[in-house]
Order: sequence, then C-alpha cells, then structure tokens
Amino acid sequence: MGLEFGHNLGQRRALRGLPLSPLVPEYRALADRQQALGLRHIGDALAERGRALRVLDGVFEERAPRRWQHLGAGRIRELSGVRGGAYGPLLAQLEAVQLQDPAALRRVLLYQLTELLQAHPQGSEPATAVGLGICPQEARVLVRAAAGRHRLDGRQRGAAEGLEDAWSSGKVRRAARLAARLPVDGGGDTLLRGRLADIASRVKEADRALDAAREAERSGDARAAQAGFLTAARLAADCPRAVLGLVRVRPADDGSAGPGDVLGVRPAPETVSLSPAHPATDASADRRVLRLTRVPGGPTGITEIADASPAGGWVDRHPPFGQEVRYAAFPLRDGRIDGPPEVSDVLLVAPDVSGLRSTSGRGRIDAAWMEPSGALDVRVRLEGPDGSVDGVEVRTGGLTATGLDVGAYVVRVHCRYRSPDGTVVESAGAEHHVTVDPWPAPVERLDATAVQGSVRFAWSGGRDADVRLVSWPADPPEPGEELTYDPARPWPAPLDWEPAADGGLVPPPGSVTRVSALAVLGLRAVAGPGLVVECPPPVAGARVERVAGGRARVTFDWPAEAGEVAATVEQDGRSTVHRVTRSTYVREGLYVDVAPSAYSLTLSAAPRTPDAVVVPPPGGATRGPADIAVSYRIVPGPRRALRRGPALLRVSLSCPGEVPADLPEFVLVGRTGKGRDPIRPRTPTDGTTLLRLDGGTLRPGDPVELPVPPGLRPPYVLRGFLLGEGAADVRLDEPSPTNLVVR
Repeated sequence: MGLEFGHNLGQRRALRGLPLSPLVPEYRALADRQQALGLRHIGDALAERGRALRVLDGVFEERAPRRWQHLGAGRIRELSGVRGGAYGPLLAQLEAVQLQDPAALRRVLLYQLTELLQAHPQGSEPATAVGLGICPQEARVLVRAAAGRHRLDGRQRGAAEGLEDAWSSGKVRRAARLAARLPVDGGGDTLLRGRLADIASRVKEADRALDAAREAERSGDARAAQAGFLTAARLAADCPRAVLGLVRVRPADDGSAGPGDVLGVRPAPETVSLSPAHPATDASADRRVLRLTRVPGGPTGITEIADASPAGGWVDRHPPFGQEVRYAAFPLRDGRIDGPPEVSDVLLVAPDVSGLRSTSGRGRIDAAWMEPSGALDVRVRLEGPDGSVDGVEVRTGGLTATGLDVGAYVVRVHCRYRSPDGTVVESAGAEHHVTVDPWPAPVERLDATAVQGSVRFAWSGGRDADVRLVSWPADPPEPGEELTYDPARPWPAPLDWEPAADGGLVPPPGSVTRVSALAVLGLRAVAGPGLVVECPPPVAGARVERVAGGRARVTFDWPAEAGEVAATVEQDGRSTVHRVTRSTYVREGLYVDVAPSAYSLTLSAAPRTPDAVVVPPPGGATRGPADIAVSYRIVPGPRRALRRGPALLRVSLSCPGEVPADLPEFVLVGRTGKGRDPIRPRTPTDGTTLLRLDGGTLRPGDPVELPVPPGLRPPYVLRGFLLGEGAADVRLDEPSPTNLVVR
C-alpha cells in the first residue's frame, strides 16, 4: 500500500487525490440528515463508537486488532436494521449511494474529512485525524494530503456540493454557472475535472443547436427552428432561450408557423389553474409546466409550476400580480423535454374580487367582497336607474349606499395592481345586480293609555304601511330592523284581544304582554318600538263593612301569583291607595279609613313589571254606602196629676249628603213577659207591632214624635226594627235596653 495520494491504490476508480466535490446527487439532503443527528461525518454513522476507520483504499471498519471489515451495501443494510429509528433515512441514502457507485461512499467521506481538517486549528496534526476516527497508520498521510488540497470558500463549496444535482437533472446552464466558480483543472480531482469537461462539451452542443434554430427561425423554417430549439432543450433542460424558442415557434400542419394546442387557464383571486388540452393524459406526471413572465425592458422570467391540481392539471399558487404571463406545458421523457409545449394565451394577472354579493334594504344597498392579496386597492361604481350614484361609502371589502330610490342597480368593482414599469393596471371588473324594493315607513313611536279596563294604542310614523300590533314569541327585533317574510318563520299575528266599546282593546286578565309595532308592506316589514301592557289578575270575593272609628274592614280572596294588592278608596272627590302584602293580610287583615259619605273601593293586584302600562281588569269595584243612621228614643209622657201620659217615640235621621229615596220603614215592636222581667223582641215578628213609620217621612235634623199606643199591659219591652230593601245600608242606633222596658 502506498503512503501518499497519487499512487494507484485499492479498487478500480481509486482516488489519486482528495476530492474537491462529493459528486453525488442530493448531497445537501444527506448532509442535513447527518447534521440533524449530530454527526461530524458519515463515518460516525457507519462505524461503531470507538472503532477506527480506514479510508485510503476503501472504507473499512476495525473489528479486531489487524482485522478490518469493508463497509459495503450489505454492512450498511445490517447497520440500518440494528440502529434504525432516526438513523434509518441517512443509512438508506448511504446504501443507495453505495449501490449506484461503489467508490462514491469513500469519496463523500474523504470530502467531509478534508473539510473538517482544513477548518480545524490543528488540522495538520495526525492526532486531529485520529480524533475524527481515522486509524493512526493513515492519519499522517490524510492530514498531509488535506493540507495540500485546494481550499474552498463558501461560494465554491456551495457550487461543489450542488454541481451533481444540476448535472443529473439536465440543468446544464446551472451546472455551467456552478462550474465557473471552481478551479478549471478540478483542483487535482480527476473525476471532477472529467465532469467539468462534460459540462463544457454539453454547453457547446446546446449553443450550436440554438444557433442553428435561430438561423432557421430567421429564414422562416418553423419546423427546423423547432427541431433545433428542441435539441437545445434536451441538452440543457434549463436553457431559457431554448424554452422561449419552443414557445415562440410552433409550426402548423402545413409547415407554417401557427398556434399549437392551447393550455387552458382559469384565473382565480389568488391562484391560476391550468388544464391540458388533452386531459386524458396524466398531465402532472409527464409534463413540465413553466410560467413565462413578461418583464418590460428585461429578460422574460421563467418559473416552474410544480403544484398539481386535484381536478387535473396544475395550480400556480403565487402568480405575479399586475404582469402579463403565459404558461407552457412541455412533455417529458426520462425527465427531459421531449416535444413542443402546449401554450396558453397571454394572461394579465389582474384578478377580480371574489364573493361579490349584496343585500338591499329600505333605500339602501350593502355590498361585500374579498380582495386579492396583491391588489393595491379597488375602484367601485354603483349605477342606478338614473346613472351613476354619488356619495357611496366604500370601505375595505364592502360598500354602503343609502337614500336610494326604488329600482335596479349594478355594483361594479375593479381591482388595481402595480405593474413592473410602475403603471397601474385594472382588472376586467366584477359586477353584481341588485334591486331596491319598496319598504314600509317604520313606526317611530308607540303609546298606550289604560281606560276603564281596556288600553288604547296610538302611534306615529308607518305612513302607507299596514301597522300591526303584535307580540313576538321570543325577544322582539330591534326597532328599525328590516324583515323579509319567511314562510318557515312567519311574523306573529296581530293581537287578538277583545275590542272594547270605546275603541280600545281588552287584554286578558293576568297577562303581561310586550306589544310591538310592525309596519308591513307586502312581503317586507320594519320592526317598530314596543311597550309592556300588564293586566293584573282580578280580585274576587270582595266585601266591605263599616266598623267603629271611621274605618271599614275589607275582605277578599287573595289572587294567585300576586305579591301585593292595592285597595283604592274614592270618596268625596279624593282617591287613597292602601297596599297590603299577602303576609300582612293574613296576619292583620285590611282596614281602610272612610268618611261618613258614600265611597267606592277597588281592589287590584299590584303589577309585576316595572314601567308597564297597567290595565285593571273589568269589575273589581265595590260600592260602600254613606253612613246613614236612624235613631229612636222612648220619651216618657208628661205627668198629669198622679199619673203620666202616654210615652212618645222620637225617631231621628242622620244622613251625610242627599237623603236616599228608598229609606227603610221603621217598626216598633213590643213584647210582654211572664213575671217581672219581660223578654226583648228578637225579630220584627217576635212581638206586637205597635207603630210603623215610613222612611220617606224622615228628614235630617227634624225628629218625628209619635205616641206609643197603650195596647200592652206593663211590664213589656219595646224594640225598633228597620224593614225594606235599603235596611242593610242604614244603621239603626238603638238606646240602652233598660230604657225600653215599660213597667
């Protein structure tokens, strides 16, 4: 075995100098996987920790003293099964590299070791190579060779590592640009020098084909020009002149220049969709799609479109806004252009807004849309029956126009884009037709007044509309909200309350209703204001009677769900309200102050809703008569000699206000008894009727005196009674029973 690079060592294609480029496809992906695992070089993935590597005439791992194992595809596959996990992708790629070229694995390892040694401060020391896992016998030779190899800067290193990717993918023009950064002689790397020669030769062939194609194009031979451009594209897949030539020169069947198959283009707000002229083919698998962008005063921009559309074809997800583009789909064979392309028409990438929609209301149009992200702004016009409408409020993504007349309108929206030369271009424009229909004038104010058990409503506004008073089943709409009739959710029917004689409506007793105004015109309506009407439940079983002290006792049946009852006393032109809670009523009862005159007592349950229009239920008023009293006295007769004359009955009337016409009849009854203590009459028939006095003869302040007939033998007891329909409303003021005993 030789001790210096330059000897013919090891197997076929053994290195005669350290490599200046790895010359394997997808090297950057391999290096990224290696660095993600924290490995210094690929040898750390191939050898077990602590075991040395030989690299001068192949890649070997030390298995035992003086026993070495070659790291070929089989060993790499074995390591992949043992380590697996995170190491799997890297080892799989190393195995593919080894299978493709047995010398490539050693070349990659030497390239990485050389880079590490040149970057290390002690890279010229053999110990540094030993620290990198190289066996001591080869460390001295390796560091000496690394020190003599051409040092690459960052730009050159990028070219060395990307060169094989460009060459293997047919991008000869890119490969030539990368090769120009490297030493012309390959820096002592024989394999690299051969690759550089291949690239230069391929570039010359492509240039000769281009020259022949341009000459044929100038002479008008479209078929020859196309053949030349196609040859150049096959030799250099990334040659922009060959690609543009194939797009530009497309011969017709008769040999003259003319359009070929047209590539379909469907612009959208953010993307452009492409569809092949022959959709039966698997376009995404055997086509190369390019976007050609026209740049004023500069070279045409070429961008590859790789995203396939689920519907078939391709999608350009980032089209250049404000610029003219064409798309070309080239057929491929083995990854190389294999024929003339399908070409689209010229497209100005100036998409319109999307989702343009509108709603109309009462003299109003609201429109909304979504603007493409690349648009500078939009230009909006609203045209109506009388032409363009001024005063339209335009905002980002929408507009509002008010004060419109009834009729048909058109909303037109153009997007504006900045072109490369600084000018502004507009999209073709999107338009939407909308009609402003007649709407009813809304009800502006709603009032309600409670009158004698009913409620009268009054409102303002609602001109030329059918104004309905309704009660919504849920929360009512806000006043002014515009409503369109929906059979699935119809408007509530008008109130079905019983009409009153005075023109009002009688709410159901015990109800609490939110009444709203609704202005209706055909199938459109506008919600109006509302108010709450409460009709408390009636109070049944009301009874009232005067008691001592100028008071009256009130009894009634407590209404269900009422927390408080109000007793309103109306007397002598004044009104007094007494409130009582259920607990107080049960515990103490209800007493009210009353004057002697007649009065009216109304009982009503207190309303439960604040700020409601309260309508007392019909009835509920109890009439209390005036405090009318008839008093009588027995006045002893005058003495005549040794005897008294007949006793006198004096009857007086006390009546505040006017005397009723139906005063009851006064009857004086007497009853004798056995023994010395006669029994007092209990009823008008429990004794002998002595006197009858018609109530119509009584007048306040003018007592009536009548002699008591002497029809009974003493002792006997007298007693007066009131008879007739009004007897219950007149109080009988009786003297002491002892004064009514005659002996």
